[in-house]
Amino acid sequence: MVLGAYVACMDVHVKLTGTLAARTGTHFSRVGVAEDATVADVVDALAAKHGPQVRSGVLEGHRLRTDTVVVRESADGETLTAGSHVTPGDTVCFQLSA
Repeated sequence: MVLGAYVACMDVHVKLTGTLAARTGTHFSRVGVAEDATVADVVDALAAKHGPQVRSGVLEGHRLRTDTVVVRESADGETLTAGSHVTPGDTVCFQLSA
């Protein structure tokens, strides 16, 4: 008898800058998400940890707000969407678009 399924988990680091930090109530966080998680899943985990204002601060429905950009901190600074997958140890930075 199986009592529950094991879901592999990974940590993702999140930075929120400027007005987004004020809008969401946090500047930096680390959240645990499933290995197949997307940026939207990271936002949901942030909202569970810091409150529902996080979700409304960066998402409109299932998409990023038009004034929000998410960048994976890496050598190429890859821009992400709500549906982009994150990888273990990623640091993603939410910022307002110019």
